[in-house]
Amino acid sequence: MGVGEKKKEVNNNRRKLILKAAQEIFSQKSLMDSNISEIAKKAGIADSIIYNYFKNKEDLLFYALSDKLKDIEKDLKLHLEGILDPASKLGKMIWYHLYINDRVPGGTQILKALLFECRSNKNFYTHEGYNTLRGYTRFMSQILQQGVDENVFRPDINVILVRNLIFGLLDEESLSCLASKEIESTLSDFSGIMDLIFAIISKNETPPPGNNDDKENRILKAAIQVFSNKGYNTATISDIAGAANVAEGTIYTYFDNKKDMLFSIPKKRFCALKNSMGEMFNIKMPVRKLRRFIRLLFTTFMGDRDFLRVFLLDIKLNKQFYASPVYKDYINYISILEDILEEGKEQCVFRKSINPRLFRHLFVGAFNHLATRWLILSKEKPIDMMQEIEDVLDLLCRSVVVNISVLNDFEDRID
Repeated sequence: MGVGEKKKEVNNNRRKLILKAAQEIFSQKSLMDSNISEIAKKAGIADSIIYNYFKNKEDLLFYALSDKLKDIEKDLKLHLEGILDPASKLGKMIWYHLYINDRVPGGTQILKALLFECRSNKNFYTHEGYNTLRGYTRFMSQILQQGVDENVFRPDINVILVRNLIFGLLDEESLSCLASKEIESTLSDFSGIMDLIFAIISKNETPPPGNNDDKENRILKAAIQVFSNKGYNTATISDIAGAANVAEGTIYTYFDNKKDMLFSIPKKRFCALKNSMGEMFNIKMPVRKLRRFIRLLFTTFMGDRDFLRVFLLDIKLNKQFYASPVYKDYINYISILEDILEEGKEQCVFRKSINPRLFRHLFVGAFNHLATRWLILSKEKPIDMMQEIEDVLDLLCRSVVVNISVLNDFEDRID
C-alpha cells in the first residue's frame, strides 16, 4: 500500500470514528444541547480535527444519520438476497424494520433519535445527507414498482403514495414502541401490518370566551407564528411576548415555560376539532364517516401552515411530546378513528381482522409524510394537494373495507 493510500485509509477511519461518536452523542442529547468538544473527546481526537471533515455541528449530524442509514441498508440487502418475488421482498423489508426495533433496540434508538433531529431541521432537506434517506426510501419504491411491472400488485397504485403510507405506518409503530411505550414490541404486529398493506396493493377484490381566554389564545397564536418563523429552539419568550403585545411576565401567568406553551398549542387545536365534530356522527355510512374524519384533519391542518410546521417539526418529532400529558389528548382525538372502524365492523362494512391501532398508525404516518413533503419539499398547487388527499382517502378506505364493491357503491351514492 502506497503512502497516498495509507493516508486515505487513515482519513476514512478517522471520519468513521467521528461519525460513530457523533451518533452516540446526538442520540443522547439534542443538536442544541451537544457540542463538538464532547464528540471529539468520545472519538479520542482534538476538537479542531473534526472541522477537517465537517463544516459544523449540524453538518456532522446530517452525515451521522447518512452513515447510520448506509449501515442499515447494507444489512437489509443481505436479508433480501435470494428473494425474487416482489411480495416476499416487500414483506421481508417490512419485517426487517420491525426486527431492528425489537432485536437491536440500542441501534434503533440511535437511528430514530437521529431521524428526529434531522427531520425536524429544515436545512436537512437540502443537505447531501438527505439523499441517503431518499435513496433508502426509493428502495421500497423499486420493490413496489417491480410488483406492478410483474402484475403482482394492482397496476393503478401510486407507488410514491403507497411507499409514504408504509413508511409512515412503520414510523408510528416505532414511536409507539420506543417513545410512548404503548406497545412492548412491533414484530407481533407484522401480520396485521401486512394485512393492511396487501389490502391496498393486492389485485384481488377483498382489500381491503372570556377576556383571559382571549389573551391566552393571542399568546398561543403569537407562539405559533414565532415558532414557525424562528424554530422552537431559537425562539424566546421575549419574542413571543412582543408578537402577542403582552408583557413577558404575563406569559408566565398562563404557561410554566416555553415547552409548556409549545405543547399547549396542539391541545387547544385537538379539543376544538373534537368539539366541532358533532355533525359528523350523524352520518350513518361508516365509509362516508371515515372519509369525512380523515379529510377534516387533512384540510384543517393544511389550512394553517404555521401550525402545521410547528406541529410536524417541533412537536411530533419532539421525544418529550410522547411523555407529556398532551399526548393523551392527541391519542384521544385520533382514537375517533377506532370508534368509526368498530362501527363499520358491526355493520359488516369493514373487515373484522382490522387492527384499529395499526390503521391509526397507517393514517397518521401517511399524514406526517405527505404533509412534510408538501410543507418543506414541494411546490404543489392547492388543487394538486387536494387530489392527493382524495387518492390517499381511497387507499386508506381500500385497506379496511370488506369488499371493493363497498367503495364503488359509496361513489355511486355520492355522484
